[in-house]
Amino acid sequence: MNRDAPGRAIELPPGRPMPARRGWAPLVVARSTAYGVSAAARVIAAWPWWQAPRPWLVLVADAPVRPPLAVRYRLRALEPRTAGTAHVPYLHHLRAVDNPVDALTVPAVARAAAALLQQLTTKKR
Repeated sequence: MNRDAPGRAIELPPGRPMPARRGWAPLVVARSTAYGVSAAARVIAAWPWWQAPRPWLVLVADAPVRPPLAVRYRLRALEPRTAGTAHVPYLHHLRAVDNPVDALTVPAVARAAAALLQQLTTKKR
């Protein structure tokens, strides 16, 4: 995420090195499932600390319920290795679009996007 131009981001394919860009905050995005957080934990465990700042973990709810106990436990274990954890609520409108940008006209999605941006830009650890 580009802190100087909020809302701008680049996606890195697996194996690609972290670009050295000033003002960018790395994000690791995962579903709120045990598998999703476990995969994020592997990425964070292999994080190139010498090359990039600690990443934000963005947890996307996969259902309109509280995350399972295993997820909550792993999130607590990952806290010291991340810049913070941001949460995105379950948004059923996102299931019907090919590109999430297309759903920004839906008020609930627009509110969630604004809340996510606020979490990533104001929350300090």
